[in-house]
Amino acid sequence: MRLDGKVAIVTGASRGIGRAISRGLAAHGARVVVSSRTEVDTSHGSPHQKYASGTVFDTANAIEATGGTALPVRCDVSQAADLEHLVQATLERFGRLDIVVANAGVDCESPVVDLDLEILDRCLAVNVRGPLLLCKYALAPLIAQGTGGSIFCITSGAAQGYREGRVGYSMSKAALERMFLNLAEEVRPYNIAVNVLDPGRVDTWMNRNGDWPGTAHIPMAQPDVMIPAAVWLAQQTAETWTGQVVKRADFGQTWGC
Repeated sequence: MRLDGKVAIVTGASRGIGRAISRGLAAHGARVVVSSRTEVDTSHGSPHQKYASGTVFDTANAIEATGGTALPVRCDVSQAADLEHLVQATLERFGRLDIVVANAGVDCESPVVDLDLEILDRCLAVNVRGPLLLCKYALAPLIAQGTGGSIFCITSGAAQGYREGRVGYSMSKAALERMFLNLAEEVRPYNIAVNVLDPGRVDTWMNRNGDWPGTAHIPMAQPDVMIPAAVWLAQQTAETWTGQVVKRADFGQTWGC
């Protein structure tokens, strides 16, 4: 389970699942480019402050404090220029790229009849367009290296089932899954794995801040529970495991064994 010599990009890495995955990859030897919009912590006094706090620098500093290597890069995944800069900054610092984790995501909580168009556009820009453009810019160096690589995204159970008041969010995650499954076939000849990871219900700001009817009976796991599955996926290539939608809760049982 070592990733020595590998370089990883993780989006949405200032808190929650992204922060946990970043720290987990670093603990297993990867050099991690920690990206997020958040450079200044503005969570003080906000609801669920514990879950809303964190910056790219906090995550990078935590990695460095435990002997790892990290590069914090501000990136709004809804902005193509930011994504292109993210990949360029990675190459300038480390000279290569091996692992891409498309984790950044936003909610879209509203019945369709009341849906705010700006919220919908933001959801699609972050949850669908952003991961696609991240792959667009990351694939060039991955292909050029000729050594394969791993790309995976974080989906949601909402992609496969009804979530009250979240038609827009469910749509975005379903599109993300279909996109990555198709991409897996497109880049299979380059030995690049592309997979989709469903985290289950994790104790994050999104789950604490939003109202998710019908999910209260599902226990919330702590973000660090994501690490073993994420590290395993980061090790894969198209020759070993690709084109799969997998549940974190099933890791070590039906996959990753």
